[in-house]
Amino acid sequence: MPLYGSAGLKLLLSALHDPHPRVQLQALRQLWHRPEPQVKHALQGFWHYQLWDCQQTLIKHTEPITALALTADGNTLLSTGEDGTIYVWQIATGEIIATLSGHSHMVTALALCPHTATLYSSSRDRTILVWDLTHFCLRQKLTGHLGYVNSVAVTPDGKQLVSGSQDTTIKIWDVSTGEAIRTLRGHTNLVAGITLSADGQTIASCSYDTTIRTWDLTSGTPIWEFIGHSARVLSFAISPNGKILASGSLDTRIMIWDLETGQEVTTLEGHWGWVKALAFSSDGKVLISASYKTIKCWDMTTYTEITSLSGHKDLINAIALSADNQILVTGGADCLIQVWRIPEIPITQI
Repeated sequence: MPLYGSAGLKLLLSALHDPHPRVQLQALRQLWHRPEPQVKHALQGFWHYQLWDCQQTLIKHTEPITALALTADGNTLLSTGEDGTIYVWQIATGEIIATLSGHSHMVTALALCPHTATLYSSSRDRTILVWDLTHFCLRQKLTGHLGYVNSVAVTPDGKQLVSGSQDTTIKIWDVSTGEAIRTLRGHTNLVAGITLSADGQTIASCSYDTTIRTWDLTSGTPIWEFIGHSARVLSFAISPNGKILASGSLDTRIMIWDLETGQEVTTLEGHWGWVKALAFSSDGKVLISASYKTIKCWDMTTYTEITSLSGHKDLINAIALSADNQILVTGGADCLIQVWRIPEIPITQI
């Protein structure tokens, strides 16, 4: 006799189209791991993101969390915050395996270079620290910015580092020498974030001046200036194929931009708080956004909301997504780290 029985399975399949979202979700959870062809067919159009559930809460930070970084295999998490300390967690056990201390003020951003087992951290103490994750020790300190260093990103080959600062500049660093080889100017207010395209050739920066700018890494030449937000731009992300940029703002909106034409594509609305963090799935099909108490997942084909996740008690400042898109980690002003996964549903007979 097949599991659930034919009548029970038919009931679950019909529940996928129930007008009540909670009924749909329960049916989806029960069916997701089932192997039958009719189930696989029925699940087309649904996303595993709809199944994410908070399965772990990691508690250690005593001040709001500001940044997270997840290793590609999803096994190790790095977290930091206003307390200035960086913790290295083993996700499977929820245990801290190392503590990195060296900044004298809050840490603002983390950038992980998997090829060299190196971590870069930026801080309001105006420095960037370089950490050896093999021995969990401080390797180098980079100085040169005249204000807080708010963001940092490392090129895919690990040879160059890019940072953005309160001093309104962007610096490009030679990792081997620890020297700043170029300074980019154009923003008229604090540079809040820095990110790089997947090929490492394009820099994107967002600022409190309400704009997002893109630059050529090699020459430092400006490419586009995106103007559309009505308030400070707090977060952004570039799609894996390098064609789309998403930006989040104090104005609660997410704007989608075409990096090839420099034009606005659309605006996503649904958050009612600041949009503090954005991340694309590894295939670029889904955008994940974090705001006050909520995380939303967006279908980047239709620009519609897939699902909304709730669990934090305050503004969510940081998100990290595993390379296989199965694990999402979030950290917020409530000092909590939450780990979201698809729960394993035991299959029983009906």
